[in-house]
Amino acid sequence: MKNKLLNSIKTTAGAVFIVTILMTIVVQILTGHFYTAYNLSTFIRSASFTIIIGFAQTLVLLLGGIDLSVASIAGLCSMIFAMLTTVGGVNPFLAIVIALAAGAVLGAINGIFICSLNLTPFIVTLATSALYKGIIYVATKGIPLTGIPASVTVIGQGSLFGVVPYPAVIMLVLAVVLMYMLRYTSFGRHIYAVGGNESAARIVGIQSSKTKMGVYALTGFISSLAGVLMVLRLASSQVNIGENWAMPSITAAVLGGTSMNGGIGGIGGTIIGGLLMSVISFSISLLGISSYWDQIVTGIVVLIAVSIDAIRRRNSKA
Repeated sequence: MKNKLLNSIKTTAGAVFIVTILMTIVVQILTGHFYTAYNLSTFIRSASFTIIIGFAQTLVLLLGGIDLSVASIAGLCSMIFAMLTTVGGVNPFLAIVIALAAGAVLGAINGIFICSLNLTPFIVTLATSALYKGIIYVATKGIPLTGIPASVTVIGQGSLFGVVPYPAVIMLVLAVVLMYMLRYTSFGRHIYAVGGNESAARIVGIQSSKTKMGVYALTGFISSLAGVLMVLRLASSQVNIGENWAMPSITAAVLGGTSMNGGIGGIGGTIIGGLLMSVISFSISLLGISSYWDQIVTGIVVLIAVSIDAIRRRNSKA
């Protein structure tokens, strides 16, 4: 038991977890407000979105790819949901289903270009990110969509037993499902195999293109879930929903131990990485520091995360 604890601490995710806890303690000492019931609830609700979008990115990184369009898919699907509900008069629960399906389709479009034309994921998702974001502005002209029914906003604003925010509940359920998928299903094993060595995966009969298509579609679905949940939290659709989610999604995954070369990592680590990213943003707010510093600190953390990944890969080859 002691050896397992020591080994977990030595991992990237373990080290990040310790840093996260220490940071919250320091902020609590300096402000006396971090561990209040209200602030913890607010923090957990906010962190859930970073972690969910981190899940989406984790799956792609496990393939050895990257998806820069997760933020734009989240934003576009949030707009689709809001327009169906407020303009189209569609039942809000049906609108949620349609928006989530749209996310899977948008993600699959990335997969089609990447697999069919053998294009680089970075270029494809960069292009579709701009495309999806442009559609949002053309359709809404930058005007927020309000009037989301209270029957569904409770999902984003309410809490289970008045304690655990519903977005956190959804995040945890999603985490369990994804962990099970990656560990116990053939699809999950294929993801690791393709990310670890695509040529070897093909030799043993794994259809890498089908696996990639499935992952990008699933990534789009999870991204749209984060976008819809944000609308339910705000009770309105803003054109900037998800605008800054791409970078944290990558950082959360890499800080959690997922390799940008593919084949290594998991969902549990992404939860820890997402918590650290959220603690940083939340702490800056509690300490009364200008929000502009959030971008600077995030950039530094990204560089650290990428450096950690590079060092880990170098050591694994040694």
